[in-house]
Amino acid sequence: MRSLVTSELFAALPGRGLAVLRFNFRGVGASDGHYGEGVAERADIVAAVDTIADLVVDALPAGDDPVPLVLAGWSFGADVALTVDDARLAGWFLVAPPLRVRPLDEMVAARDRRPKRFVVPERDQFRRPDAARELTADWVATTVVDVPGADHFLVGRTGIAVDHLDAFVDDLD
Repeated sequence: MRSLVTSELFAALPGRGLAVLRFNFRGVGASDGHYGEGVAERADIVAAVDTIADLVVDALPAGDDPVPLVLAGWSFGADVALTVDDARLAGWFLVAPPLRVRPLDEMVAARDRRPKRFVVPERDQFRRPDAARELTADWVATTVVDVPGADHFLVGRTGIAVDHLDAFVDDLD
């Protein structure tokens, strides 16, 4: 929750008119529970989607349409996000997904027609852009973009991820 990437997204996106919720997975920081190998953490994401969807709907003036709900994640969170299917989602935005936390056949987003955008650092220590493209080549509505010169933590380049998420949300309109 306090990583550089998630902190930068959390700080930047509300100023662009987007509602943002970040959370720790079970057993991280002061949260309750224990690591669930990416299986139990799926429930954490589902609870977060329920929470943000309710908050956004409650905050809307009567008759207004809700903004698109995008599930975004970095690293481990990106992999787990790909296992979550919810009709309220407009798409998935993944930063530096290792694509190895859960088996690929559990990643329901792969077969979903809603858009997915992967932002993959050029020098990522876990999955480089070409390898991500190869693994997702047969996925539906999936784009992989590189972050030149960056590693998994995007030090000095988090703004690129923020800009890509901003453009991704704009493309949903």
